[in-house]
Amino acid sequence: MMELRSAIFLIIVLSTFITACGDINIVNSIKIVQTIGYDAVENGVTSSAIIANYEEKGNSKLEFIVTESKSFYDSLPRLNTKLDFPIEYGQLRMALFGDRFARKGIKTAIDSLIRDPKISSRMHLGVADRDAFEILNLSEIKGDPYFLADMIEQNIMHGNLPMMNLHVTFFNFYGEGRDVFLPYFTVEREEIKIDGLALFKGDKFKTKIGIRDAFVLKMLLENSKNGSVIVPVRGPNQKRDDYFLIKSIDSKSTFKVIGTGSPASVSIRMKLNAQVKDIPQWIDLTSEYQLASLEKSMEVYFEKEIQKFISLCKRNDVDPLGLGDLIRSRSHEWNAREFQDQYDALKTTVNVDVRIVRTGIGE
Repeated sequence: MMELRSAIFLIIVLSTFITACGDINIVNSIKIVQTIGYDAVENGVTSSAIIANYEEKGNSKLEFIVTESKSFYDSLPRLNTKLDFPIEYGQLRMALFGDRFARKGIKTAIDSLIRDPKISSRMHLGVADRDAFEILNLSEIKGDPYFLADMIEQNIMHGNLPMMNLHVTFFNFYGEGRDVFLPYFTVEREEIKIDGLALFKGDKFKTKIGIRDAFVLKMLLENSKNGSVIVPVRGPNQKRDDYFLIKSIDSKSTFKVIGTGSPASVSIRMKLNAQVKDIPQWIDLTSEYQLASLEKSMEVYFEKEIQKFISLCKRNDVDPLGLGDLIRSRSHEWNAREFQDQYDALKTTVNVDVRIVRTGIGE
């Protein structure tokens, strides 16, 4: 009996080692695509991919592969023809669209990515101000296959970007009365930089907004923790503005449909708790009067910035706030085409309530 138990135990132990060795062999026999880029060319699509080759435990070497195909659907098989091991893309975390590709339309890409069960709906998408190939080439030099995806996540968690990923993009694309927005990448002094958001109409890249407007969108859409922006302020007898830095502690926005008719009308109320830093020397935050005055200045500033942002959206016929969806939810007679025709006439009233809850050492 003891001999039988010993034999069973030995078989279990050996099976464990065999399984572990098998996993190592599998990893060493595939090419793992972690970031991919798409660019429009005259006869189709140029695809570029950053691939991690795992040489030994904890170490990987990056490969940068580029190929052309006639269709988006053919891009991964075409990449596969240049590799000595089969492609796996279950760890794909980033797809970057070049400017021309994004302007032609990303519907095919969204549909293909969301349908693939191997690809996580939490993967990130982005738009480049040039060919995606150039951005990926710089990213590959960093030696980190997840560099672009990590940039986005860091700026969502600690910066001015609103929450977004493949799932959010799919929802915004197919949801009535709302439009897609994606991180916008550029290059500054040979360094990759997120320079705001790309706003879409349907599946086509329409216009770009800066990081300041991205912060406005973030405050309106969600609890904007950690975003920051400089705000102008002018003291008595000053001809030029001074500036101070504010950091959002939290924000809450409430949208109310006042009227669904022609034109529709929406009221927006936002509460912002903020930290101020690096304020001008002439401001004394120990003074209740000056503190209240500074809060009022911030309220007026953000009310204007929100209205300016909404005006920009109406001029470009894009709706990243989902105001059309909001009005649709309050009207049984809502019609997408009629709303679009009347979008420019949409009336909005904005009220912002700011409370300075903490101050930095700059005071």
